[in-house]
Amino acid sequence: MSAEALRLAAVRPLTPLRVDRGPATDESWFARASWWLVALGILARLVRYLVDYPIWHDEAFVAASLWNRSFGELAQPLEYGQVAPWLFLVVERIVVLCLGYSELTLRLFPTVCSILSVVVFRHLASRLLRGWALVLATAVFACAFYPIRHGNEIKPYSADLLAAVSLLTLAVEYLRKPDSSRWLWIASAALPVLLGLSYPAVFVAGAICLALAPAVVSRSSTPVRLGFVAYGLMLVGSFLAIYLAATVVQQREMGTFYRLGYWKDSFPPLDQPWWIPVWLLDMHSGNMMAYPVGERKGGSVATLACALVGCLALWRRDRRTVLAFLTLPFGLGLVAAFLGRYPYGGEARIMQYLAPSICLLAGLGMAALFARLSRPALAWSAPRFLVAAMALLAVGLAVRDLAKPYRVAADLRAREFARRFWVEQSEGADLACLKSDLGVEFDPHTWRAGMSAVYLFYQRLYSPRHRSGTPFQLDRDSYTEAHPLRLVVYNDLDDKSPPMSAWLSEMDRDYRLRRSETFVVDPGKSGESWLRDVYGVFEFVAREPARTATVGEPSARY
Repeated sequence: MSAEALRLAAVRPLTPLRVDRGPATDESWFARASWWLVALGILARLVRYLVDYPIWHDEAFVAASLWNRSFGELAQPLEYGQVAPWLFLVVERIVVLCLGYSELTLRLFPTVCSILSVVVFRHLASRLLRGWALVLATAVFACAFYPIRHGNEIKPYSADLLAAVSLLTLAVEYLRKPDSSRWLWIASAALPVLLGLSYPAVFVAGAICLALAPAVVSRSSTPVRLGFVAYGLMLVGSFLAIYLAATVVQQREMGTFYRLGYWKDSFPPLDQPWWIPVWLLDMHSGNMMAYPVGERKGGSVATLACALVGCLALWRRDRRTVLAFLTLPFGLGLVAAFLGRYPYGGEARIMQYLAPSICLLAGLGMAALFARLSRPALAWSAPRFLVAAMALLAVGLAVRDLAKPYRVAADLRAREFARRFWVEQSEGADLACLKSDLGVEFDPHTWRAGMSAVYLFYQRLYSPRHRSGTPFQLDRDSYTEAHPLRLVVYNDLDDKSPPMSAWLSEMDRDYRLRRSETFVVDPGKSGESWLRDVYGVFEFVAREPARTATVGEPSARY
């Protein structure tokens, strides 16, 4: 293609691409089919939200920072070494202040993001695709397992998805009218909000900036160039402001835990550079590409193949700018991974910013492959069968959530136990948590990872005093045989350990230990002690005669 042809392709108004073989059928059927798939995707997400499944530890890690922090404190290091965008946390905190602290309220905003992403994606797909490509791309996105599963978790994954698809939509709207700068200015205004909701959205925003540069340079319109400059300045300014205000603090607190720990396999093996090509193949054919379903170790190779066919179709139809929109986020994400700043691949949840690109390319690739089938009967039935299979997947996920409204059985046991425990133990006694009420901890590591986050969440949800926000006051003279003091110790129950022995000895000066009881909710598997879930209750009464000294003052540590 000549330089002049490339320039004309860059400035040509964008029209939807159709790859179906033969004459166009009734476009209204494809439009209706795609909207029915949107409705099905929304239904699956609403079912998952409304079954109110028990919180699990990954969600509880973020929920721990949403209990009583101010908006300014949300920019400080988060509990449990979490990293989450400040604006996402602010919205979550506003919901808590307005509607209370529970699984349903904390999952409300992520669910809204997830539902909106389906609607916006269908609009985006309709601007780029026609025919079976539109229907298949919408089906992949609306019915895929991971966007539904992670769409209402108390994590910023669904915000990542909505931010990415919104940015791509704004860019495509500009391409439809490249003589107007309106959509560039709208995108510039939206950038601070979208980047404030999602850290990896910067990869999509940066990719759009790089992809649009040739088209903007090819134009002589001053308003368009000014709009593009405004977009670039807002991108850089918003990113730096967010990074310096919150991200760098959270990353410093987290240290190298994720880079060298849980997410180690999601960073390139720089110490073994000869394995990098194998790593790249593993990442791109694994969980990252699991749309509508897939698995690690090459389990998503079919989706990868369809996405590559989709890339080829865009290239051959001179949709180079659109192709750049959809593929450059992969490249920027890889750069961040090589720099050790953000994991790449590994798990679909951290790669939701790539889901719109993957689903659009995979849907287009599927349609292009079906268009090449030589047997008319097969060409007619194959796309219908595949769409029906994806619709059944979404229905099956909804039915599964209704029949089994929990992630794993241990999560359900933890909630049902806590619901009874905090109420029953509060009857006829003053009930307090040794950690959250008195500031006493035996092993600080207990409160940095594991099920302790779930313990604290349910304490705040089901303990009558914690739910009301009433502070605990240690009143030694009120603890009698008829009304004792009950102190809850979580997980650290080795009475032979020096810290706990010292604490019991100090308590013994003013209180008599009347009884102790241990409740093993989940012993934890071998090698996974951080998932251990054990409550201990120590019941004390005051010794006679009364003494003036008190023990157990807040902030004590043994």
